[in-house]
Amino acid sequence: MISENNEDAYSLMIDKYRPLICKCADVYYQKFHDQSVERDELIQEGTIGLINAINSYMSQDRCLFYTFASVIIKREMARYVKKTLRNKQLILSMAVSFSENIGTDDLLLEDTLYDINDSVENAYDDKYYGEILYAFKFELTDLQAQIYELRFNNFSNKEISLLLDIGYKTVDNCLRIIKNKFKIYIQNKI
Repeated sequence: MISENNEDAYSLMIDKYRPLICKCADVYYQKFHDQSVERDELIQEGTIGLINAINSYMSQDRCLFYTFASVIIKREMARYVKKTLRNKQLILSMAVSFSENIGTDDLLLEDTLYDINDSVENAYDDKYYGEILYAFKFELTDLQAQIYELRFNNFSNKEISLLLDIGYKTVDNCLRIIKNKFKIYIQNKI
């Protein structure tokens, strides 16, 4: 019936696999809800993945439809999460940790924050450092910028590797490169 594009057959399959979609959506939502990931959007993406699985499944593939559909649903949800994290608001994606060392004299970014009792010169310096930190992200490759953003948002290296579908060692190497680039960038700017 599905091969004949029967809408009732599609509805039955979607109803049958809705618990799987909701379960997968809940897992992603718990991990990323504070990153602007919406549960309803995850369910919608999972439903699209199920429809794609229905349309592309071949019974001679020697795997159960449930397994096949589960993989496709999770893949669609992962794409949605990746896209959402990539398109975050600019201010969040340009954020830098306050505990990051800047310069060579063990000065922390939090040490440079403006205090109401500070002088005009210090306020100017703070604005200057903020502009430097903002511009730093444009020195990174796309992959490095994504890893930097996720790491800043407290994702572990393992979570980053799973989310971006890259190796754990790649994440670790990129973070080392980012740190070295940051030190060089700051030294050149200060």
